[in-house]
Amino acid sequence: MVNSLPAVVIDNGTSTTRAGFASEDLPSLVFSSSYSVDENNNVLIGDKLNTRPDLEVMTLVDNGIVYNFEHIAKNWEYAYENLDSGNGVDSKEHPLMMTEQTWNTSKNKAATAQIAFETLEVPLFSLLKSPLAQLYHTGRSSGLVVDVGAGVASVTPIIDGVIQQKSCFHSKYAGDFANLHALRSIEAKLGYQPGQVDYNRLLPSTYNSGNVSQSFRSYYVAHNLLQNFKETMLSVSEPPPGVTSSNAYYQQAHQSPSFFQLPDRTQIHYSERESSSLLEALFVPHIYKLPDVPIPDPAFDKAHTHGISNLVLFSLKNLESTMVPAGGDPQNASNNARFNEILRQMFTNTLITGGCSLLPGFSDRVCGDISRTAPSVLPNYMITSQYKIYINPLRNYPSGDINDIFDKKFGSWLGAANLANMLNDAVEDENGSANIALDNWFISKADYEELGEDLVVEKFK
Repeated sequence: MVNSLPAVVIDNGTSTTRAGFASEDLPSLVFSSSYSVDENNNVLIGDKLNTRPDLEVMTLVDNGIVYNFEHIAKNWEYAYENLDSGNGVDSKEHPLMMTEQTWNTSKNKAATAQIAFETLEVPLFSLLKSPLAQLYHTGRSSGLVVDVGAGVASVTPIIDGVIQQKSCFHSKYAGDFANLHALRSIEAKLGYQPGQVDYNRLLPSTYNSGNVSQSFRSYYVAHNLLQNFKETMLSVSEPPPGVTSSNAYYQQAHQSPSFFQLPDRTQIHYSERESSSLLEALFVPHIYKLPDVPIPDPAFDKAHTHGISNLVLFSLKNLESTMVPAGGDPQNASNNARFNEILRQMFTNTLITGGCSLLPGFSDRVCGDISRTAPSVLPNYMITSQYKIYINPLRNYPSGDINDIFDKKFGSWLGAANLANMLNDAVEDENGSANIALDNWFISKADYEELGEDLVVEKFK
């Protein structure tokens, strides 16, 4: 039987958790994915974190997936308690759809479903791959999803609604990595050695007296000052440094402010070159070393050691080896035509999303790098034999439109909400959208109690 109440959609990211009813246009709750535990074993989430700066701040998500199942239920319970404008809703009455990364483990899937059915006691439950939700939100079933969030950068090729698992790659060169470079830059500007900055200069005066834990200092600076610094001061150069302007495919000027003001009113001055060079670490991390962070040199067989643009090329090259028969002649007409069409789908349906994609010039740079490099990496195809490949990133709205910003920040939640909302569409026959949603996306509590973890792993593989 289809539940008449709207599904709840929860999207756990490294930095923030997005939650809301599937029937809403945007997530009604966006709160930190971090938490603290006080002396009475109470878990502090959301705005309550800032009320106890003396406590240690801990995380729930690492490498893009939930690892702390001891406390993740508190995160989800917080969402239910604060939905409906803070009035709260009963988890037993609403279906639940959650998002997951493509590399999530079977063990994690089973643990998530166990909490959903046994702790929250939801009537229906679903786990949806985040890149699939993001691509569906653009109205496409085939495309290349390039998602650069806080903790992870990932590349996911999808063909006819099927994620090409063997060609999915991810790395930790994402927003938090850019934060480290921003913090080291600010330290250097202030005359400090790496890791020796006086946090009293980076925190509001409210937190400069009394007991403040080091983890809270790091958490607050990352989520507030460094985030603001990236959004206001930094941009990505297209073309990259050292490449002549005649080779630029997306020439757009981005002018940044000349100074950044700290909470203690100190002004740090930055040139245009400095503002654009800090984000180069996301593209060639091994060149922009950090004094206290080991950064491996890029390896041919280790995609995670490369920056985001090379990660895309790794994915496309791997897709070629998967789609073109082993030992086959790459010049073979049928193989060539088949994969040429796949490449065309990837290039014309490239979705660049995640918080970092909002940084000025970021999407232009990724597209420019692919356009410049794909002909040499994939030389045997008509679409890469042209003088210039033009890649126009997928968008539902024009660049800079507030809705385009929402799509990039909340795309995974929005796509999941679209699918979960099918449960509440009016149905009059057995082929209705609600039945499709039940068959393809959801598990009922009764089925879970009968079949258990095996059903979860098989359904959401």
